[in-house]
Amino acid sequence: MENEALRNALGFAQRAGKVMAGDFACEKAVKGGKALLVALDAGASEATRLRYEGMCARAGIPCLCIRDMDAAIGRYGRKVAAVTDSGFARMILQKTHGGVD
Repeated sequence: MENEALRNALGFAQRAGKVMAGDFACEKAVKGGKALLVALDAGASEATRLRYEGMCARAGIPCLCIRDMDAAIGRYGRKVAAVTDSGFARMILQKTHGGVD
């Protein structure tokens, strides 16, 4: 249930044009300070997961692992997505904490 709420929130952000998807775009968004949250697909490799977790930790932004993230944003095969809007990032984070900000 929680994962479904996360996927829905991420899908809303994608439809609003506030998500960058793919390795190159997300790395650029994180390093450029545009990413406010990074979502990794649960099927991402361990190397990808560790790289983005480290990159996000250094940038001070949350990194979430979401099952079927690529389907949620309608970009099949993408293993990483960056949310670039504070409202959507906050909404997604609230879904991970059961509604607590």
